[in-house]
Amino acid sequence: MPTVSVIVNLYNGAATVAEAIDSVLAQSFASWELLVWDDASSDGGGGTAQRFRDARIRYVRSEERVWLGQARQEAIEATSGEWVAFLDQDDVWLPRKLELQLRRAAETPTAGLIYGRTVRFYPDGTERDYDQAHEYRLLPEGDIFRSLFTESCYIAMSSAMFRRAAIETVGGIPAEIRMIPDYWLYTAVARRFPAVAVQEVVCRYRMHADSASQSAAVAVQEEALRLMDLWRGDVDEATLARCKRYHATQMATAEMRSPSTFARGLGRLLRDGSFGSQLLRPLRYVFHRVRRTVTTPYWKLKNL
Repeated sequence: MPTVSVIVNLYNGAATVAEAIDSVLAQSFASWELLVWDDASSDGGGGTAQRFRDARIRYVRSEERVWLGQARQEAIEATSGEWVAFLDQDDVWLPRKLELQLRRAAETPTAGLIYGRTVRFYPDGTERDYDQAHEYRLLPEGDIFRSLFTESCYIAMSSAMFRRAAIETVGGIPAEIRMIPDYWLYTAVARRFPAVAVQEVVCRYRMHADSASQSAAVAVQEEALRLMDLWRGDVDEATLARCKRYHATQMATAEMRSPSTFARGLGRLLRDGSFGSQLLRPLRYVFHRVRRTVTTPYWKLKNL
């Protein structure tokens, strides 16, 4: 039985999936299996994945497209490692990712979630921390459940690794969680188990042109709002209200991008969202740009 089951959920990722798989093959820790779960791709990405001849790599194709939550859960059930790690088709691991995270796991035997620092990289060569909230400080550890609501979602799924027993304890990914299974797993596992973090960069998160449709962006925020209701009783009302304002603002912003739904989005922003936060966005952007030019981010100090 491998120590780590690595899951790549593939959908039309022919341009990048080979680089993702290569980064698993380059790992300094070798006790892993890799399952490429192809969600009915149509661009030849499945053929790219099948060309790898390492015995630790398996390829499974679903003949019909399913929601991401179902695809992740079916892939989990098809693997057997003590730990389950995800690598999205366009992201890349650094060579010591698994080694460093399993070292932290040995230090904290009760941990259900291990993650690490992630760097976004852009086509023009620009890089920055995945999560600017922790760009100049340590990533949270221990009981991080509440911080996942107060500091937004600061974990990149491609940096995360879950103890299989923890996933089973929380019941896996529910059928109603379709578009944001990652956030569900972070919160559900962190509610029951401590988390540990590798402070060095372990993952590179690829940024490219946003191809998500307006309807998909709205649907993601709608599901996030429903998830807030699932945690009612576990998180204080003030925190949940703040999270709901955030997601309502994101939904309104997506709606306002289209003339046909602009009025609805503006109404949502004024009624349920945070109009003031939108006014401050340009100032925050300038602040972070200036700060990065005068202060070295933590990830550059600790880069492997």
